[in-house]
Formats: sequence, structure tokens, C-alpha cells
Amino acid sequence: MSAERAGRGAIPLAQRPVGMRWVAYCCGRTLQVIGLVLIWWVLLLFAGTAGMGLLLYWSAAAALVFYAGWLCSRWATGKW
Repeated sequence: MSAERAGRGAIPLAQRPVGMRWVAYCCGRTLQVIGLVLIWWVLLLFAGTAGMGLLLYWSAAAALVFYAGWLCSRWATGKW
């Protein structure tokens, strides 16, 4: 890359989280996977039952777990 192009128009590379941010990133991704698996499990377990309240309650809980994981991973990467 030429010297004149290095100052302008260069795309910054994403850096890996380090230290505590790396731990938060891994925990966030783990919570996202747990939330997705929990949603899948809840939909399979409670679909077709007479009480839809229980399905909605556990689906909301799974969505909150996923959202907490998403927030952790976004904080760790610095992309708010």
C-alpha cells in the first residue's frame, strides 16, 4: 500500500477483545447459544399444549437470556 493511501481510505481492522473483554465476549456468546437452545426446547416442549401462558413465559425468559448474551458480546467488541 502506498504512503498516501495509508492515511486516508484505509479500513481499520477489528481487534480481538483482550482480558476481561475476552471473558465477557465468551460468556456473551455462550449465553446466546443457551438462549437459542432454550427457545428451541421450549417451542418443542410446549407447542400444542392447552396453556399458552407457560409457553410465552419460558419463551420470554429464553429471549432475555439471548439478549443478555448479545449485550455482553456487543460490549466486549466495543460496537454499541
